[in-house]
Amino acid sequence: MATQTIVHKKNDKSKRLAQVKSVPNLEKDIAMETEGLYVYYGQKEAIKNISLSFPKNGVTALIGPSGCGKSTYLRSLNRMNDEIENCRIEGSIIYKGIDINSPMANVFEVRKQIGMVFQRPNPFAKSIYKNVAYGPAHHGIKNKSQLDEIVEDSLRKAALWDEVKDKLHQSALALSGGQQQRLCIARAVAMNPEVLLLDEPASALDPVSTGKIEELIGELKKDYTIIIVTHNMQQAARISDNTAFFYMGEVVEYGETEQIFTNPNNERTENYISGNFG
Repeated sequence: MATQTIVHKKNDKSKRLAQVKSVPNLEKDIAMETEGLYVYYGQKEAIKNISLSFPKNGVTALIGPSGCGKSTYLRSLNRMNDEIENCRIEGSIIYKGIDINSPMANVFEVRKQIGMVFQRPNPFAKSIYKNVAYGPAHHGIKNKSQLDEIVEDSLRKAALWDEVKDKLHQSALALSGGQQQRLCIARAVAMNPEVLLLDEPASALDPVSTGKIEELIGELKKDYTIIIVTHNMQQAARISDNTAFFYMGEVVEYGETEQIFTNPNNERTENYISGNFG
């Protein structure tokens, strides 16, 4: 999808306002990044001056103690914090050379291209088919055969097709928790995003379902850039290519996962990884 569709263009003045800065020498393998990002809830500073880059077709894990700001940061990446009263975001969120934190950004287009899956499965009270087809249909795809193809492809990518292909018109609420979460991933994939944001997607699941989600993430990164918040350090070590350690609204350390877990540069990171934190 053309980059400019992410920006509203109402008139000439709007066009001028939409000329946000590009990142100098943006590497081809960077999917998106933040520069000097701050998030406030009223007067409370929840996120402080975070600058991170996320490689394409990689998995980046955001780890840290509860309340350290990692979910707040994740929700900022596709403007979900806009829905929270008194939330204010400063700094840049660069995607395809455009600052999507600009007031001229088209939030609906942003969320199509940067999808999100939440901690607890939240399927619609509709059939499995309608859950997956809802987004594409809502955005103008009405052709039944095209919707059928999107539904099947999305369920296959979510490793769910073989389990549900004979009951597509049954309620999604009848699925197990793990299946519901994979359905939510299929629903996000159906919008054909480039980035997937996963906010502790396995924290409410049993070990078997968690294993399936982790395997799925490994497959999905072939086609998507994945940024995942997880409280489970073992999970981060298993599935991620890069890891950022958050503490008190700041990023203490960011690097390749193997380095972060075996030879961290910061003492606070080492204490957290070893369980001696705080």
